[in-house]
Formats: sequence, C-alpha cells, structure tokens
Amino acid sequence: MIEAPLALQESGLQIPQDHLDICNKQNIPIAGNAAGNTADVFDLTGENMPPQPLPEGFTARGIVALVFSIISAFLGLAVISWYGAGEIKVQKEKKSS
Repeated sequence: MIEAPLALQESGLQIPQDHLDICNKQNIPIAGNAAGNTADVFDLTGENMPPQPLPEGFTARGIVALVFSIISAFLGLAVISWYGAGEIKVQKEKKSS
C-alpha cells in the first residue's frame, strides 16, 4: 500500500518508456482503473478476471494419485522393515601369512 500517493507523484517518479511501449504492443491500458476506464473510475466493465475456482472435493485423477501414493508409501515401509529386520552379517578377517 502506498501511504502518500501525492508525495510519490510529486517526487517525479516516471514509468520507463520501454514499459509503456510493451503495454501498448499488448493492448494493455496504461491509464485509468483496472479496466482502463478513465472517464468513470468506478466502472470496471472489461477488467481482467481471475481463472475459475478449482472443483470442490476429489477428482478421479486426484483419487488415483492418492491411491498410488499410499501404495508407494506402504511398499517403501515394507522394504525398509524387511531390510532392517535382516540379519547383520559380519565379515571374517583374513589372517596375513
């Protein structure tokens, strides 16, 4: 948030010309409100809108991913348990002659 917009404007801060050129090439308004309306700043007709919200609950794709993640977790735990429960083998040292 800007505490003192008038002081910021009085400081002589300028937007670089290359920024304005890029906006003009992409048909992005450089004056007015979010919709580029300079006559009525409270009219937001034509503004950019956010994407639609994600669907609620689980989708089929999410359920499949969750099931395979759980299976992978159990397999990983089983392998770690099997390896940890294995017998520790001690190597016999060879005697030097």
